[in-house]
Amino acid sequence: MFYKFAHAVVGVIYRLLYRFKVYGRENVPGGAALVCVNHSSMADPVLVALALKRKDRPRFMGKMELFKIFGLKQLITALGAYPVERGVSDMAAIRTTLDILKAGDKVLIFPQGHRILEDGEAAAMKNGAAMLAFRSGAPLLPAYLSVGRKVFVNKIQIVFGKPFFAEKQPGGRSSEQYAALAGRLRQEIYALKPPEKKDAGD
Repeated sequence: MFYKFAHAVVGVIYRLLYRFKVYGRENVPGGAALVCVNHSSMADPVLVALALKRKDRPRFMGKMELFKIFGLKQLITALGAYPVERGVSDMAAIRTTLDILKAGDKVLIFPQGHRILEDGEAAAMKNGAAMLAFRSGAPLLPAYLSVGRKVFVNKIQIVFGKPFFAEKQPGGRSSEQYAALAGRLRQEIYALKPPEKKDAGD
């Protein structure tokens, strides 16, 4: 109930402040998916959640330190976050992610692993999303989120591309296949970047 209320109220505010627009929502699959988005702002999880329908509420990882702050822990948990220990291979977080996907829900992933403050098309993707795609069998849903968060100046746009599945090649090393899929994912995400004339207005 809290999530539905927050989605409706915050959605109205962002549409007024940022002329928030969503494209390609018809590409969002009905079941499980790894929603993979470029990352430039702390607000990105909220923006992606607003771009999706309320029934497609995404779950997402949050750094462990946030869950040690009383009040914030309860808030972000209600919004769909679960903890991950950064800098190590957190098997508990991986298992949680795989369980969420198995249940048919969506997981939001920022494959670059950290914020890219500029429109860093050359920024490499880490292999985490690719690994989860191979292990879960869930599709990867690429999405591009425009940079810039100045009120009444920037227009926030998010574009969803077509989902695709990891295709394992017989005999290939897992690390190489993860890297190849991560490279494709980067191409799929940045291919969705709207042309400059669309950024200027509808």
